[in-house]
Amino acid sequence: MKKRRSAAAAAVAIMLSASIATQAFAAAPFSDIANVSSKAKIEGLQQLGIVKGVSDTAFHPEDSLTAAQGISLIVRTTQLSLAAISFPSAPTADGFYTKVKNNAWYAEDFVIAHYNGLDIPADIDPKSPLTKEQFIHYLVQAIELTGQYPLVKMFIPIQDEQDITVAYQGTIQRALLYKIVSLDEEGKFDPAHLLTRAEAAAILYDAHSFIEAHKDNAAAPEPETNA
Repeated sequence: MKKRRSAAAAAVAIMLSASIATQAFAAAPFSDIANVSSKAKIEGLQQLGIVKGVSDTAFHPEDSLTAAQGISLIVRTTQLSLAAISFPSAPTADGFYTKVKNNAWYAEDFVIAHYNGLDIPADIDPKSPLTKEQFIHYLVQAIELTGQYPLVKMFIPIQDEQDITVAYQGTIQRALLYKIVSLDEEGKFDPAHLLTRAEAAAILYDAHSFIEAHKDNAAAPEPETNA
């Protein structure tokens, strides 16, 4: 019986993989990123099914990245889920966030982020734009849930460190060491900068590449078993 179930599960997995691959391959190219410097990275994420655009053919690269978009993209990029967590009843977004409606397209991603421990404030407005420091803070937390990555013990000087939220300084330092983000020519991070969708996509592509490059050597942290 177990062998039959395993075979059936394997068949379903193959079918799902083929379906996802077909959908990704069939995705129409975005028509508004021809002159965007991160065009190749955006297209790479599109092929992976991580970015979907605001329509089938439009990405709107210069639009500000909203909290809803940012959290959803982070969850997709790092493949966070609720698979290892058991619940007495189905969790709802409004149980944790005051401004996230349960029927919103991004509600499940916020629930996933919460139960995986991302430090997202309860009163976050999903429609508000994300700052660079917020996005990096949430992203690094998500990356580190996928494995335990080695870090060189060094401190990178940041010229505008005084402008960075104290609670975010550690994750930003690690993001720099992971090389998923870099300082500008003046050595500044610009924490209050409102990220565009194109800028966020470039960071996410590098984050995905980092995870893929190190996944064979990274020991995944033990999952929680209780909600």
